[in-house]
Amino acid sequence: MLINFVGQNLVLTPSHKRFKSKTPLVLLFLISLLALVTLVAASSYFLRPIMETEIKEKVVLKLEEKGHSDIKVDVSGRDVTIKGTVKSEKESSALENVSSKIQGVREINNKLLIKNHTND
Repeated sequence: MLINFVGQNLVLTPSHKRFKSKTPLVLLFLISLLALVTLVAASSYFLRPIMETEIKEKVVLKLEEKGHSDIKVDVSGRDVTIKGTVKSEKESSALENVSSKIQGVREINNKLLIKNHTND
């Protein structure tokens, strides 16, 4: 409340009448923010399968280039699991390294088994 002295009379003026209300702008901002968050969440939900398919195709292609078409590749989000049999720990590490360098891959779960020729 503001107190204005007019002559000898005391006039009380509500302070909220001096400023225009900003409520519509705040409301518009909050609605816009909510819409943006909703769009981001929906796009990640709908684009996730496409992203997973692209990552899987890239990993499989790289493994095939290295001569390993028998390695199974599973993708969950940006995490890749590689399964199968290799001849050595060095080969396992090399395949894990190749897979981890693919764009979009966050983590490699190496489930490769090492099969020695003596254990056939």
